[in-house]
Amino acid sequence: MSILAKHAVNKEDKSNIITLGMEAKAAKKKNPKVINTTIGMLYDEDGSLYTFDSVNKVIASLNNDEKFAYASTPGSKEYHDALKHWVFQDYEAEILANMHCAVMATPGGSGAIGNTLANYLNPGDKVLLPNYMWSNYKQFAYESFESYDTYTLFNEEGNFNLDNLRLKMLELKKSQGRIVLIINDPCHNPTGYTMSYEEWIGLISEINMLSRDGTPFVLLYDMAYIDYDRRGLQASRDNIRLFENLNESVIAILAFSGSKTLGLYGLRIGAQIGLSKSEENIIEFARANKFSSRAKWGSSSILGMNIITKIFTNKEYEEKFKSELDYIRDILTTRANVFKEEAAKVNLKTLPFDSGFFISIPCDKPMEVYNALVKEDLYVIPLENVIRVTLSSISIAECKKIPEMIKRHL
Repeated sequence: MSILAKHAVNKEDKSNIITLGMEAKAAKKKNPKVINTTIGMLYDEDGSLYTFDSVNKVIASLNNDEKFAYASTPGSKEYHDALKHWVFQDYEAEILANMHCAVMATPGGSGAIGNTLANYLNPGDKVLLPNYMWSNYKQFAYESFESYDTYTLFNEEGNFNLDNLRLKMLELKKSQGRIVLIINDPCHNPTGYTMSYEEWIGLISEINMLSRDGTPFVLLYDMAYIDYDRRGLQASRDNIRLFENLNESVIAILAFSGSKTLGLYGLRIGAQIGLSKSEENIIEFARANKFSSRAKWGSSSILGMNIITKIFTNKEYEEKFKSELDYIRDILTTRANVFKEEAAKVNLKTLPFDSGFFISIPCDKPMEVYNALVKEDLYVIPLENVIRVTLSSISIAECKKIPEMIKRHL
């Protein structure tokens, strides 16, 4: 008999991204010719981990209390205000005038996702996920004694499949009386797809139709890669402005990843941002998620929070950071264009891509392809139904080589 509790007996981390990433890193140490496309971190063209000068300058300016002291569980008001300023951009005043808002500091965007699933679904309920997804979503659901269903992300034209999503949402409304939907956009992980403004208008309309009778609806907006949208900061916020149109039985919960936006991967800092027309929804949001945060991790990184606060509240730091983001977006766009050009030459099909860290190739036997590529010193991520290539971690020259290598083993 297992000493584990019944609910823990079948727990096994089947997400292979970190494990395979460590194997690739070890292989590259032994052989510099290894191409490592596994880890979702930013690397410069010379193969070094990219860090923002603005972030480094802020860290150097902080005193010991600002680096190492305990923070309050929700994070400071200054941190909350800095995040609202950054996340909402030019729409900040308008959004805050029309909606109630609360912020909870979390360890990365992961903490925001974990809190949301723990507090907005009942045991046995299902969260609605895309069929191409970051696999950790499933583990978050299982950890909260929940399950999941999937909607088909793309229609036959390669656009957002609102028709299939509508059917799946209606099924959950009938079966469990509430809906929690995860939308990972822009720069979707693992495909790099970005929804159009018109697609967002359609989605908001469907959400309102399903919830107009008072059905609880949670739109969990995983915006981890929002600041790497090739359209730039303001265009990437246009869809957030649309949240003002959601009705009172809906809460939009934004999972912000400071780990991704500012390259603070190991600091694990982010936020859970609640937006709703209903004040009661936001009061409940703050109360329940503070409890969960205190129970799970106590408080988030004060160093991470102070870096974010100082950059987003100091004009000089903020402008420097924005220029560095422009530089990185240009590099990612160039890498993606080179990859797609080479893929077209060898007739390698990729899933619809727009911008971001990742691009994916549909694949029936991902592990077989992975093992074959390892023998050629190429490390990719095999997911359930795709091979994922991380553009953020490879050079332009490597982007030229990879499509032909993958094509040979499909």
